[in-house]
Amino acid sequence: MNSVVSVAKSVKTTIKFIHLSDIHIGFETHGKLNPITGRNTRLEDVLRCLDSVFETAIRESVDLVLIAGDVFHRENPHPTEETEFAKRISKLVSQGGTQVIIVLGNHDYPTSFGKAAAVEIFPALNLEGVTIAKRPDIYPVITKNGQVQIACIPWARISTLLTKDEYKSLSSDALQLETERRLIHIIRDLIRRIESTYPAVFLGHIALREATRSGTEMTTLLTQDPSIPRGELANSAFTYVALGHVHKFQNLNKGNKPPIVYSGSLERIDFSEEKEKKGFVIGEIFRDESGWECNYEFIETEARRFLTIEAAEKDINTSEEIINIIKKEDVRDAVVRVKLRASKSEQVDEKRIKEALNEAYSIKIEKIFEKQEKIFRQAELSKSMDIVEALDKYISTKPELKNIAEDMKRYAADLIQKSKEI
Repeated sequence: MNSVVSVAKSVKTTIKFIHLSDIHIGFETHGKLNPITGRNTRLEDVLRCLDSVFETAIRESVDLVLIAGDVFHRENPHPTEETEFAKRISKLVSQGGTQVIIVLGNHDYPTSFGKAAAVEIFPALNLEGVTIAKRPDIYPVITKNGQVQIACIPWARISTLLTKDEYKSLSSDALQLETERRLIHIIRDLIRRIESTYPAVFLGHIALREATRSGTEMTTLLTQDPSIPRGELANSAFTYVALGHVHKFQNLNKGNKPPIVYSGSLERIDFSEEKEKKGFVIGEIFRDESGWECNYEFIETEARRFLTIEAAEKDINTSEEIINIIKKEDVRDAVVRVKLRASKSEQVDEKRIKEALNEAYSIKIEKIFEKQEKIFRQAELSKSMDIVEALDKYISTKPELKNIAEDMKRYAADLIQKSKEI
C-alpha cells in the first residue's frame, strides 16, 4: 500500500477499505478430517485466509470492510462455521472499530420462503457496526473517518418472479431477460439517488457479461445466470465498484473511473482455479481537486496450491517415468492431480505413484480416455443422424460428461428450436 499511502498523505480525509467476496465457508472439496481439531481441513484453509484479511484490516486501521456475497457455501451452514465467522466479525468490529457491510450472494439465500439467511444473525444480536443488505438500496455508513454511501444489490433470484402470475407462463429465457431488465432499472435508480457530498461505493453480488469467469463459474453458462453489461456500472457517480460472484480477480474498467473490481475468492475450490491468484482488495478513498478518488491494490492470500501432473502422453507408459516427472515438481502440501491415459493405467502401479506423492496434501489419480477421433469411430456416428441423436451417442462415450448430459441435450434442443424460428 506504499503508493496508496503516499497519495493519501496530501489530502485531509482518507477512508480505508477492504473488499472481499466468495468466502464459501463450509466447502469441503479435497478436504479431510483433522483428528486434532475435529474439523474439515478445507474449512481450516478458508479460515486461515479469512484471518489474514481481518488481521490486515485491524493492522491497517481499515474503516470499512465490504463483503460482496457468498459468505457461506450452503444455505444451512454448520453451527461451527457460523460461530467461526461470527467470532472474527465481532473481533474486527470491537478491536478495529471497523464498519462491515455484507450483501447476500446466491449461496447465502435460504431456499424456503420466509427463512432468514445465515448472515442475518448479526442484526438479530444487535451487533453494532455490521449491516446486512438483503435488498437493493443505498445504505449510509458512518465510519470513523467519514460517511460513505453504499449502493447495494444482493443476488437477483429469478425465482422471486415466479411467484407472480404474470410471469409464470414465460420461458426461462424470458424470465432471465426480465430479471436483467429489472436489475438495470434498479442500478439506474440508485445512481439517481446518490449525493455528491459523500463518496459512493457500489457493492453487489452480480454477473457482468464482460467478466472473465474462472472454471468454477463456467457451469453458470448452463444455469443462465442473469447478467448485465459493464457499462451500467461504469458511472462516475461511483468512486469504487466492489463485486462478488466471479472467483477470478479482475478490474473491468482499467484506466477509467470507477474501478469495477471482482476481488475473487479467498481460497481455491477445485482444479479449475489452479492457475488463479486468490486474495482480496485493500484501498483508500480520498478527495482532491477533481472530486472523490480511489487507489487500491490486490493482496494475495496463502491459498492452498493445486498442481496437475500431466502423464497422459503416448510416450509415458511406466510408473518409473511418472515418478521421475513427480520428482521435478514441488508437491509439498499441494492438492495434486496426476493425469493418466486410461488405456495405459493398468500398466501403472498407483500405490507407487501415491508413495512418491507422500508430501502432498491430497492426491487424485485422473484417467483420461481415448482421443476424440477414436471416440467418434467407436460411437458409430454417421451423417444420417440428427444432431440430438449424434450428441447422445457422443456423450455415451464420455463418462466425464455424465453429470451434465441432460443439460447438454436440453440446451442443444433449445438451440435447434431457436434456429428454426429465425
